[in-house]
Amino acid sequence: MNSIDPEITARLELMQQEEQELVWDTFNSETALQLGLHLTQEADHRSQAVTIEITLRGHRLFLHSMEGTHPDNENWIRRKNNVVNYFGSSSWHTALRLRSENKTLEKDFDLSESDYVLAGGAFPLILKGEGQVGTITISGLPDEEDHDLVTSGIRSFLEH
Repeated sequence: MNSIDPEITARLELMQQEEQELVWDTFNSETALQLGLHLTQEADHRSQAVTIEITLRGHRLFLHSMEGTHPDNENWIRRKNNVVNYFGSSSWHTALRLRSENKTLEKDFDLSESDYVLAGGAFPLILKGEGQVGTITISGLPDEEDHDLVTSGIRSFLEH
């Protein structure tokens, strides 16, 4: 019998809770701009260089690459977003869950690694009463740091 590490189980539960809590009443292009600037300031405050993208209903509303990022960050964002859109949970949540179940994107889901990646940093944009309508994504840091920056940034923005 395969037993999942209790620490991983706790992290997965925490990420599921984040996805239930970090929900928007409304979201539009002005919200995307303000959130994107907020995330940029948070990364700058932490001395971290990242690329940030926010999409709503397939429309890119915000994209910013900070000094020190690489053009490849946009490809990472595309692949992370594909994971969020396919699985309906954050890319880091999905990565940890699939690893704990010994599953891979290609073998178990027939998803190409050129289009999907199990890496942290993409978070579902969830509207109350509608569900997921977009993505909020950061690329440029190690997996868990990308995830932590996007979730802590969303949380602090929503608390204002």
